[in-house]
Amino acid sequence: MTTSESDGLVADVSSWSWIHWTGVFLSLGIAGINLFIGYTERLIPFLAVGGSFLLGVGLYLSRFWRPILYLVGILHVAILAVLWVLDGMQFLLFGVATGILSAGLAVIAAYLFFRAERDATR
Repeated sequence: MTTSESDGLVADVSSWSWIHWTGVFLSLGIAGINLFIGYTERLIPFLAVGGSFLLGVGLYLSRFWRPILYLVGILHVAILAVLWVLDGMQFLLFGVATGILSAGLAVIAAYLFFRAERDATR
């Protein structure tokens, strides 16, 4: 007999709605922008940020994901915004695109966190 925890490392994505997938694609977009800038401009911090968002997607797709990590994701997005501003918005168009994607991701993460907490108390 197998349990849901023994089925492997991949989460059961068949139960995900469009909002879950939107969060994944927003994260991939943020990762892509940062990796592109990091690669083309040879800036290691952008490569690190892009890699951290890819790591977040990998974690989200695994069974290691817990609702509290939505809050960590929101904090990560907020720190990214501060870093972009402190860097002087060197890449303005990419910064605006990252900001829009990040704001959407933060809203989705907050919604999913509160929904998970509501469902846990039922």
